[in-house]
Amino acid sequence: MSIDQMTKQENFSHAATVLAVKNARKSIEFYTQKLGFQLSFSRSDPPTYAALVRGGVSVHLTERDDDRVPSTSHCVLYIFVYDVDEIFQQCKKAGVNISNEPTDRDYKMKDFDIKDPDGHIISIGKGG
Repeated sequence: MSIDQMTKQENFSHAATVLAVKNARKSIEFYTQKLGFQLSFSRSDPPTYAALVRGGVSVHLTERDDDRVPSTSHCVLYIFVYDVDEIFQQCKKAGVNISNEPTDRDYKMKDFDIKDPDGHIISIGKGG
């Protein structure tokens, strides 16, 4: 059975991470201007929900109405890339809050972590 047949049989198409943010407009600016995502759509003016995409990665943002804060020790999103060092340099040049430099890990990945304006930890890496 081909992957396409298995996918259709499972009836799953794709997924998007939905991050709760304090200020959707500020977060849209971060993801588009600092990380190179494109705004796919947003809802309301000013926006309270938005969908962003870069390559095969979709990130949705929803403006939260509670006081919950993101984990300070666990990543909420792992983005797989083809050239981790290039993305690291792009993030550094854009002034992104980088938590650590690209490192070869014991789990066979080379990755680094960043934080978005709300403190969400995002890992960016490549398999080795």
